[in-house]
Amino acid sequence: MTSINLVSPVDNGHTYSVRFREPLVIEPNSKVYLNFAKFKRNSSIYFNTDQTIEVVLIDVLPTVLPATAGTSNTVMGTNSITIPVINPLTNQTGYTAAQLEQVINERLGGDPEVDADYGIRAVAGVPKQMLLYNPVYERQDYSKIAIGWYKDYNVLDLPSWLGLSAEHNLGMGVNGIGDVCVKSTADAGADPADLFYDCFGMSKQTYDFSYQSALSPNSENHNLIEFQANMTVGTQVGSIFMGLSSMEIADSLKAGGDDWTAYADGSSVNSFTHGTTGTQAPEAGGQDLFIPILYKPNTSNALRVDATAADKAAGIPQAFLGIEITGSSQPDGNKQMLNIWRASNYSTRHNAPTRAAAEINRMIKVWSCPMATLLEGADVNDVNARFALQTYWAEGFQASANDKLEFRLFNLINSNYVDNSNMIYDSKNSVRWLTYNFFRQRGLTTINTGTDAQKAQKANSQIPFNVLMSAQKNGEGFETLKMAGWEKIGTNSPLKTASNASPITLVQSYQFKISSELARFVGVNESEKFNPNMPENQVSSIVKEDADQHTDESYSIFLKNLPISAYKNIQSKAMSAGGNVQSAGYAQPIIHDVPTPYSDSKVINSGTGDIIVGTFQPSIQKKLDLDNNRQVLNSLDVEIRDIETNVIAEGLSGSVINFTIEKP
Repeated sequence: MTSINLVSPVDNGHTYSVRFREPLVIEPNSKVYLNFAKFKRNSSIYFNTDQTIEVVLIDVLPTVLPATAGTSNTVMGTNSITIPVINPLTNQTGYTAAQLEQVINERLGGDPEVDADYGIRAVAGVPKQMLLYNPVYERQDYSKIAIGWYKDYNVLDLPSWLGLSAEHNLGMGVNGIGDVCVKSTADAGADPADLFYDCFGMSKQTYDFSYQSALSPNSENHNLIEFQANMTVGTQVGSIFMGLSSMEIADSLKAGGDDWTAYADGSSVNSFTHGTTGTQAPEAGGQDLFIPILYKPNTSNALRVDATAADKAAGIPQAFLGIEITGSSQPDGNKQMLNIWRASNYSTRHNAPTRAAAEINRMIKVWSCPMATLLEGADVNDVNARFALQTYWAEGFQASANDKLEFRLFNLINSNYVDNSNMIYDSKNSVRWLTYNFFRQRGLTTINTGTDAQKAQKANSQIPFNVLMSAQKNGEGFETLKMAGWEKIGTNSPLKTASNASPITLVQSYQFKISSELARFVGVNESEKFNPNMPENQVSSIVKEDADQHTDESYSIFLKNLPISAYKNIQSKAMSAGGNVQSAGYAQPIIHDVPTPYSDSKVINSGTGDIIVGTFQPSIQKKLDLDNNRQVLNSLDVEIRDIETNVIAEGLSGSVINFTIEKP
């Protein structure tokens, strides 16, 4: 019986030879078995070939490119990154967990130190589908690697307010320092009872409605629309209105005759806020309608120009959703109130529209509250009404047909933050709002028909919301309005280059596909569907815990000079169930396979970096017959390979192999 202990040289625990001063004699028909093995490796991750991460878009808005409506917007020009064998941070093989995550992060999302580098989010300064999203980065936890996307507008420096659209404005403007949008035209009459919504303005920016956020002090709430009245609650005379409308749908009507919405069907009630003139003549003739289109509360049909003063004073501007702050001119019961209005279609039991291009023919009040109850003891003449609106996908969102977009309203009169303590309304608790099909324009089957302008309108209407503002009295309106949004085209668009050919995209779901070695390390080669419209601390991602421990690595120990016949195959040559037989396993000089030696590993600081130490001792002695003739050896050659791929385990910085050769 001969006991042999082989110790590797420094920094090479995977491929080495040990020479003996005295010859090693192996008698015929001996046996060999492993006693124990010890492995050391630097805290590094090694790949044998370049690895890739592919981003696969599943659900996006708009679904097609506005410039070429027949082209799916899920097709990315550059949708993968490469993690090279040679670490670009060190120009050496191997990555620490922190280095690997940094390289993944920078190649997905760009180098934060370089303003023009957006990774695959933009190419040559042109926005791509992932522009609004940053890669998750566990930079404070060097033992964890996360791969995913989250929404972060800060990197884009999106302005909070760019002002009103010149093409969608009737009688609204700036009336002093700090006022962003007030009524600039004369009042409808000297009597406060004659005041009504006879003006409107629409934001240049599109509001980003697609977001999910937990309400907590530490939660980010990017997609708030914050707005404040320019008059105190006690001095505001007329009512003011802030709502969500659509520039594209409005524009589709301005041209006339080639309307792709459901509005121009010959009915005098099928209308939409648009234009820069005071009235609109319905296509079927009849009396002119007001601009903006007004509805008597909770009843169908738009108000005509000859409507009574009382009906006009009570009229509500058309919008998918509206927040109204009423003034002292309103009759008792509606004076100094906060009202929430929702668009409806009376033919579908007062439901919200089924798609952005569907008919709206009434405004329904879904909630109301006296302003006095929201002041928390403050004097009505000292404070301005100030609120924040936020839309969000309900829990469990999967970008499926009936997933619900909800909205909630926060009272900011006496606070500068949003959480559950100052949320005053949540639609999920009462009136459920819009389905995902609303944004996909379900039923609008002609998205790739019409003129180029109409195709672009249809596609862009899938991200529909512009902020609409209106006021009843000259000089009243909004002092502040902040929101997360962007202009879709032009020099004020993100990166100043967004266009119908390269639109800003709201990614609703995506997945990763990861090449084999990296996949084995992180534990998944194809991720589940992820929704990136969340803050970094809430978003789902691929997470590799204890990434600096390498607990999942397993080895095969080769003694190349010994006539050992152990049969094995490799992962890439395995036969799938029902598949074709590939190259079969073959005899190899493997003394023992070592499963996960680092499962109970120790980390040792060597002074030059962490070393991970793992050990293995067979629970059952496995003796291998050599079936040999008498053999005399002056050296033994050791190779340690990955158990699945059979690739040399170059990450090993040291090893000890102890085995016994037993005479017959």
